[in-house]
Amino acid sequence: MTALEISGLSKDYVDAYTGEEITAIGDVSFTVDRGEFVSILGPSGCGKTTVLNIIAGFVKQTGGTVKVGGRVVDGPGPDRGVVFQSHALFPWKTVLGNAAFGLRMKRVPPKQREATAREYLELVGLAGFEHKYPHELSGGMQQRLGVARVLANEPDVMLMDEPFASIDAQTRRKLQEDLTRVFELRRPTVFFVTHDIDEAVFLSDRVIVLSTRPSIVREIVTVDLPRPRTWRETTQLPEFRHLSNRITELLTGGAEDVHPAIDPD
Repeated sequence: MTALEISGLSKDYVDAYTGEEITAIGDVSFTVDRGEFVSILGPSGCGKTTVLNIIAGFVKQTGGTVKVGGRVVDGPGPDRGVVFQSHALFPWKTVLGNAAFGLRMKRVPPKQREATAREYLELVGLAGFEHKYPHELSGGMQQRLGVARVLANEPDVMLMDEPFASIDAQTRRKLQEDLTRVFELRRPTVFFVTHDIDEAVFLSDRVIVLSTRPSIVREIVTVDLPRPRTWRETTQLPEFRHLSNRITELLTGGAEDVHPAIDPD
C-alpha cells in the first residue's frame, strides 16, 4: 500500500536580494510504500529539504500534488511526524513529558500515553532517563528522544531531516544502527533527508537521487541488502560499495539522467 505519493512536484521562489524568480524543484515524482525506508539526497541546493518541508505541510509547492495515505496534503497534520536536525525538544519538560507530548495533544488518557511513551523510550534506549530534562542529555540522546516522540504518535509517515548531521562520527554510527534496529522492529514509513551517501545506503530500502537545481529525480536506486544490518558487516559487503559508487556517479554527473517518473528498478 502506498503511504506517500509525490506527483509533478515543483517549487519556485523569488530571491530576496535580486528579485529574480528561481525554480528550486523542477519536476519531482515518486512514491513511498507503507513500512518502507526511503532516503533522498542530491547536490547542495537541490531542494531535498524543501521536498520534506512540502510533505510536512510547512511550505506550499508551486505545482504538483502530495498525498499521504491517499489524502492531499494542504498543511501540517498528525499523519506526519518530523524529526528535525536540531532536536526541537521542550526544555521545560522531562524526557517522559517530551515523549508523551503529542499523545497529550491527541487527548490520549494519561495512563495510556505514559505507557506508550515509556514503551518508545525503552525502544530507543532511554529507559531510566524518564525524569531527566533535555539539557541533561547528550546530543545523541536528545535525537533518540526526538525519534521516540515522533514514533509514539504512530504517524503515517515519519519525516527525518538530516537528524544526525551535527553529531560526531562515532555517535552518528551508533544512532544509525539504533535507527535501523527500531525500523526493523516496528517498520514505520520513513522519508529521510541526508547528504551522506553511505548513510543513505545503510539505512534505506531505496534511495532517491536528485539532480542539480531545478531538480528532477535522476534515479531511484533499490538497496537490496540483507536485514538486520550492522555498520561493520553491512558496509564491508561488495554490494554496499557497488551501490555507494553508483550513487556517487549519479551525483557527480557520471551517469545518464533518468526520466523523473521512472524507477529503473
